[in-house]
Amino acid sequence: MRRLFFIITLSLISVIGLNAQRLLTLDECTNLALDEDSQIKKDIESQASATYARKASFAGFFPKLNANGMYMWMEKNIVLLPNSAQTSLGKFDAEQQSFTPTYSNPLIKKLFPVLTEDIENAIGKVYSDFRDKLTFDVHNIFVGQVGITQPIYVGGKLIYTYKLAQSEEKISQIKAKGDKESLIVKVNTAYWLVVSLQEKLKLAQQYSDLIYKLLQNVEAAVEEGVATKSDILKVRVRLNESEMAKNTIENSLVVAKMSLCQICGLPLNTKITLDASNLDKYSIAEHALTIDESNIENRSEIQLLTETEKISHTTAKLASSGLKPNIVAAANYIATTPNVLDGFNKNFQGGFNVGVVVNIPIAHADAIYRYKAAKHTANLAKLELDEAKKTFTVQATQTAQLIQEGNRRLEQSKLNMENAEENLRMADEAYKEGMATVTDVMIAQTGWQTAYNQKIDAAISLRNNEVLLQKQLGKLSVK
Repeated sequence: MRRLFFIITLSLISVIGLNAQRLLTLDECTNLALDEDSQIKKDIESQASATYARKASFAGFFPKLNANGMYMWMEKNIVLLPNSAQTSLGKFDAEQQSFTPTYSNPLIKKLFPVLTEDIENAIGKVYSDFRDKLTFDVHNIFVGQVGITQPIYVGGKLIYTYKLAQSEEKISQIKAKGDKESLIVKVNTAYWLVVSLQEKLKLAQQYSDLIYKLLQNVEAAVEEGVATKSDILKVRVRLNESEMAKNTIENSLVVAKMSLCQICGLPLNTKITLDASNLDKYSIAEHALTIDESNIENRSEIQLLTETEKISHTTAKLASSGLKPNIVAAANYIATTPNVLDGFNKNFQGGFNVGVVVNIPIAHADAIYRYKAAKHTANLAKLELDEAKKTFTVQATQTAQLIQEGNRRLEQSKLNMENAEENLRMADEAYKEGMATVTDVMIAQTGWQTAYNQKIDAAISLRNNEVLLQKQLGKLSVK
């Protein structure tokens, strides 16, 4: 009687504790995990980075406007005439302010020495003064420039660079989708593991209740003299074994729930219970399990390899652009002080200039070899893609076959469960009528427990294989 009271009290406490727990569905767990997973957050940043990189590549098609300023200090001024100049007429010396003619008449110089010297000095002073006029102060130079540059034809570099940026953006999106799919599979596996342990804990409790009920019946039979104490010992041993098995399941359930909470970003000590209403329902029809290469086109790995192949071909074209001419147009306005346009005066002045630069590669062996290397890399990417398609098709086909087998196993386990329940009922009635032994009842109970376990395992395996196949076919919803 005390034991019965204890079991009833424990059941009430369990119900109260269950009501205090948080009930989670698979979709809720998936959404929590997608919101909290650090890799998903990294993928968001990676996608944003790739998007801006693509926009930057697109901006390369348009003109670039820039402005530059410069200051320079120079130690010496600019002097256009030398200090001493030897000409056909004679030698000019600005420092001495003198002029020495190449040809001179000694008679005239002797007759008019003072006049001759004055004329030579006057010519030398004129040269010195003229030299001073052609000396410009450039100790402090300021330059300002505003220009615009527009590529006209650069061998396709801009187009192929933009296509590469587009592919990189697509790859970041595919990678994010693949990471979400992997996380969903991880959540599903953890979720159904907890559900499995929840169901097996219920089974263990029901099994213990059955054995305890049998123990009560055997004790009553012993009092009536139709059973022996040996029968009681057999049932008590089986009851102890069931309690130990239940404790093991309880401990495993605690660890599994903590693992699921960690994946979902919940505190590890969160009290949760999971919705198991869809455990033994079919979600993939038999006709949807025929697999060929066309079925795996949406798989993340195939999309990544497809985009990688596209990148390799674009890279080869980009390498070939190094063998083509480049044409770039530019327009500038440049202003300086001192102003070279007006005798090096101190006012800022400038002017416009427009030009076109054409570069034609003639002998660029390195560019030729880079182009050939890129072509072989593109061929390698194509071979890897073809091989991956065959491999992934085989994987998906194997998973589809496992699902077909799982459907049959689940259906068979349901029938086995019904048979085991009927066998247990008949064994109980036979024991009460004295036509069966305690051992017969315990064998029936064990058969019922085994059938129940097989049903749970078949349903869990089917759920895991279904989500795995959806990932392999690229059909998982990652919103």
